[in-house]
Amino acid sequence: MTTASKNPFGDGPIDASTLAMDTGGVRDRHVSHLRWDALVALVAQQLAERGVPANRVLILVPYAQLMDTGRRAWARAHPNGFAPRLESSRNWASTLQPHVPSANDLSGDMARDSLVASSLLGQVVRGTVESALRAVMVSRLLQAARQLGPLAAAQAPEQRLAWAEGLRPVIAPTQQALHWEALLASVALAWVSTSAYATDVLWSPLGDPGAEFDLLVVVQGFQQDPLATALARRWGERAVVLDLHEPVTASEEMALHACADAEDEALRSAACVIAHANAGRVPVALVANDRLLTRRVSAVLHGAGLAVRDETGWKLSTTQVAARLMSLLRAADPRARTDEVLDFLKQGGIWPEHQVAALEQQLRQTGVSQWHAVGSHPLLASCRPAGLSELLSGLQAPRPLVVWLADVRRALQTCGWWDALVDDAAGAQLVQVLRLADGAAHELAALSDTGLEDEPPHTAARQGDAARSAARMGLSALTAWVREVLEAASFTAPTEQPPAVVILPMAQMLGRAFAATVAPGCDERHLPTSPDLPGQWTLEQREALGLPSRETVAGAARQAWCALLAQPALDLLWRAQDNGEDLLPNAWLQSLLADETADRRGADPRTVRTLLSQPSAKPTPSAPDLMPQALSASAYQDLRDCPYRFFAMRQLRLQPTDEIEAEPDKRDMGIWLHAVLKGFHEQRAPASERASDLALLDQLADSVAQSMGLHAQGQGGAGFLPFQAAWPAMRDGYLAWLAGFEAREGQAGPRFSLAEQAMSALAGPYKLVGKLDRIDLQDSPEGAIPFVIDYKTEPRKTTLDRVKQPLEDTQIAFYAALQPQETLRAAYLSISESREAKGPDTPTRLVEQTQVLLAREHLLQGLVHDLDRVRAGHTMPALGEGRVCEFCAARGLCRKDFWSAA
Repeated sequence: MTTASKNPFGDGPIDASTLAMDTGGVRDRHVSHLRWDALVALVAQQLAERGVPANRVLILVPYAQLMDTGRRAWARAHPNGFAPRLESSRNWASTLQPHVPSANDLSGDMARDSLVASSLLGQVVRGTVESALRAVMVSRLLQAARQLGPLAAAQAPEQRLAWAEGLRPVIAPTQQALHWEALLASVALAWVSTSAYATDVLWSPLGDPGAEFDLLVVVQGFQQDPLATALARRWGERAVVLDLHEPVTASEEMALHACADAEDEALRSAACVIAHANAGRVPVALVANDRLLTRRVSAVLHGAGLAVRDETGWKLSTTQVAARLMSLLRAADPRARTDEVLDFLKQGGIWPEHQVAALEQQLRQTGVSQWHAVGSHPLLASCRPAGLSELLSGLQAPRPLVVWLADVRRALQTCGWWDALVDDAAGAQLVQVLRLADGAAHELAALSDTGLEDEPPHTAARQGDAARSAARMGLSALTAWVREVLEAASFTAPTEQPPAVVILPMAQMLGRAFAATVAPGCDERHLPTSPDLPGQWTLEQREALGLPSRETVAGAARQAWCALLAQPALDLLWRAQDNGEDLLPNAWLQSLLADETADRRGADPRTVRTLLSQPSAKPTPSAPDLMPQALSASAYQDLRDCPYRFFAMRQLRLQPTDEIEAEPDKRDMGIWLHAVLKGFHEQRAPASERASDLALLDQLADSVAQSMGLHAQGQGGAGFLPFQAAWPAMRDGYLAWLAGFEAREGQAGPRFSLAEQAMSALAGPYKLVGKLDRIDLQDSPEGAIPFVIDYKTEPRKTTLDRVKQPLEDTQIAFYAALQPQETLRAAYLSISESREAKGPDTPTRLVEQTQVLLAREHLLQGLVHDLDRVRAGHTMPALGEGRVCEFCAARGLCRKDFWSAA
């Protein structure tokens, strides 16, 4: 049997000599080189006409990555003499004067801006607002402010307030339903118009025409930069505006790849990149149309040994150091789940791994899902690592943000994480953005964070601490603030060698030269022809504010696509399905596919390898030295169902790991019902009335559920509510059966004796153990004989099928074998939640095994025979048959799915 698989790494290993190449692999007549050469010639012409020396010229580029590209383009045309300065607007401003934002400025730093936004909302929103709604409002306010910020920065500082005043009528609410939207827009406009920006120095005398430069050349990208456009107007005749992009023809070296799904697209994209690298075409541009897919491709490329630089950056919250910090904050929450505390402990630190493993084992066995319940549990209280409770409780009381950050730093030091944090590149950035270094948090002390309070200000004021009354923050508010800051920060991993692959957005392909380009995600969902516009602005508001319209954004996307098509050695990929939904290629891509004059279908660069199937044989172990000391009914049932299952589960003692967060299931309901009926019959008075029986059963049902933690407010959460809803029907059906059972049997009939009784017996040299749900005693001429009753909440048909073949029913015969008496009765009591009672199929029904003595005799004989064979060393093969295999926990061990056909 053979299997065909595709190798994403191509025919051979990657040539390591190509990985150190930078732009050497880029052809000399690259389209970006041609455009830069044309732009440099236009600038040189302007210098000659105006008589301006090159060192008195500033060229503003759309984004910082183009600065080096532009310098190299000028050096190619003018290898001698002075060169103009190439800067982005923000870089230029930083060279003129450093910027320190004031208390309420929009800074672009989430650590500051989230606090300021919350404070502003606290000043304008009167009354109590739910925390969830406040969080949404803060997020919307930040979004609106960051969209308006570039427009405000493009206004001269002295004209900013007048600009905002003229826009206020535009954002006034036209409907009462838009009151909150208009309020947030007004606050955002006021915020951005009263803020100072790092680029304000460009409006000062330091940035005046003639101060440092005599000519300003503004290079526009796919969309106009509001600040650069405003500066060009300010410079007047001393400014020149040039476009870097121009209509170009599509590349002849284009390949289109249709993929089946996301995984196929990721592997094929990686194979295309690796093929280009093997051919010496580096650096390769990997366009990030779909971030999730790009991460998968990046992982494959890293595994192949390629150096990758991701210019889109990773969210700082996705790094390991951020996960460690968040695990600490989640574990400290008083409402923390047990899984969250275990996640914190497993991050490593001051507690040994074996101690954490022992605690986890106990937690899984007991099923305690809320950490606060661990301290009161008799088996778990002593298992808690020393010092853990003090560490977590020390991070629970509200306090000012500055105090919080100092305490978090101390907690990280206590965990032994601090040194590794500051030595890690992502950790150093985390320390910086969260102000965890000594003294760094004091810049946040001046920011009012009333919107993040957990206590009313007058409560703390009565305690005599006025400063504390305006800045108390609870743990949940701190955790939300930390999460927002880490989500907003972008981390770019440093690379020690020139990258062979550069990940970047499609819009930043402008003006840059790559030897090859791979663009996955070219489907209708991940590359729309008309991207959605951010924010809640109406068309009239966008036009008045100067925000780009949908047509402008769509046009810029179209221009970026055309620039992409001009790249040499281009691979475009898309998937036909995503999560089971059919996807179409992007509309622009469909036009390429419809062009019958050129066949651009790309060949799959992955090689097809033929693998020989090597199925495994059925296991046939033998373990005579691992005989269990005692045998239960379920253990012997395992031996009868499948000898290999008995070997794995009983001799090797392998058991599936219990889930801590599992919702209550049928097994929990069975345990609960057994405990309720045990207490009911032990406390029930003889010949009691139905009303008293009802009251006793309800009281026991509630108390037992409470002790097991199954109530909605306990460990079971809301998962036990369906069982509680079914309880009245089960209770009424059981009492109806009990009344009929007692009346029918009379004084000489069975009477309750014991419940949940653990018993043992010998079968030859083997010990049998079990716990009987209920034992009644029935008077007879030979004396009282036992009546064994086993409760069943399974489907009624399953119970009826058990007694049809007496010699095949292990459980009731095994329980009968635990009784020394020669005469006995045994039955299943089927308890259903059905309210219907038609004929014999009542909600609760006694299903008696009338041939229990015969079944017991045959079971004992077969049990001794089977265990003798196991002790003698006979093999214990996996049968792999029947319904048992569908739910067998040992299926992965016996590897039934990989057996040979023979």
